[in-house]
Amino acid sequence: MLLLALLLPGCDADCDDPTRINGSYAAFHDILNMGAPEDAGKAAAGDAGTAEGYDDVSYAVFANGWSRWDLTWAASTGKLKITAFDSKERMGDPGLVNGQSFTWSGDLVEHPDNCNNFDLAVRGELVTSMGTTHNFKYDATLAWQGSGLAGTYTYTDGFTGEDGSAGALTNAKGDVFLVEQGSEGFDTGF
Repeated sequence: MLLLALLLPGCDADCDDPTRINGSYAAFHDILNMGAPEDAGKAAAGDAGTAEGYDDVSYAVFANGWSRWDLTWAASTGKLKITAFDSKERMGDPGLVNGQSFTWSGDLVEHPDNCNNFDLAVRGELVTSMGTTHNFKYDATLAWQGSGLAGTYTYTDGFTGEDGSAGALTNAKGDVFLVEQGSEGFDTGF
């Protein structure tokens, strides 16, 4: 019910200024469909996600839990610059990324029939402090709420470690909430 209320387009958003989403956000990602590796057949059918080689799905970078995102949209190019800060500002179990920041550029497309709805596609790579290289695909459908964004996302991540370990997270789907931050620091609003 809360998600439905958050996804309804805001009535008073200024659609003439697409840079209204620029700012700092507490970002929450919640994987809703993860299954065990033996569920790979379901994943191929689109029903369940799988994780192979991960000690814990929650360690998948920004695919689960809280982090801070700084967003800057260049309306002239349709590109969204995302600087994601993970781990030390993340609630829950810090440890994998050790407070590093990562910057990516994504394609942000405003829906022609509703300027408060966006599609975001990000393809990126990051190397954790432990030397693990992640190559990921992230796609989200978002709705502007006047003080944040909410929607759903899909996430795929293939990783390789310095020690030769490898794994993948496939077909992860979930909810995403971005709560605009003030100057007082990291506040999730919950």
